[in-house]
Amino acid sequence: MVIKKILIVTWEYPPKLGSVSHVCEMLAKGLVTQNIKVDIVTWDDWRAYMGLEDRDGARIHYISAPILPASNSITFFATLNLELERVAASIFHESPVAPNLIHVNEWITVQAGLSLKSIFNVPLIFTIYSLEDHRSHGAVSPFNESIKAIERKGILSASMIIVFSNFMKDEVIRIYGASGDKICALNLDETMSDRTAEIYNEVIEKTRSVSVL
Repeated sequence: MVIKKILIVTWEYPPKLGSVSHVCEMLAKGLVTQNIKVDIVTWDDWRAYMGLEDRDGARIHYISAPILPASNSITFFATLNLELERVAASIFHESPVAPNLIHVNEWITVQAGLSLKSIFNVPLIFTIYSLEDHRSHGAVSPFNESIKAIERKGILSASMIIVFSNFMKDEVIRIYGASGDKICALNLDETMSDRTAEIYNEVIEKTRSVSVL
């Protein structure tokens, strides 16, 4: 086992409810059973006063939204990413064992992931749950195009992309021209965390091989 510690960045985590929250909790619990250290940075205004919580073997770092109200969701999530990045960077600087890899979830956390990838020179994994083309029914307003630009940058910059259906894999390829070789469609069942850990190790091994050349 190569992977020692993983940093998950997500905009929602239990007790917040949602598909992203559910998957991230499943993943974190599964990784912990494999003796992988897990740090999670997430947004929760109600729990931000706690700062850090140890739960189910994972360390959860809560942040609050730095600017409210915001003029639109692009502005809101751009400022939220700055706070996600700040807290995540402190994990790299202050932890005895730095994360081997960053795992972001949805376009909402891509900007923080891209910055952390560049600063700390670690691989980036991007899980896609939905695409802006689907959510907006193909709308092409500046607002929608901004979100699609973030999705595109995350797809191009990630070492591996995780989706949960072959349909979504095909759509990422069709809409963004991504290579099918870097997209993995996982089942949302008890095998998900095991397969994700395998992906982490494959990405790290490939990164090491490239750095040696």
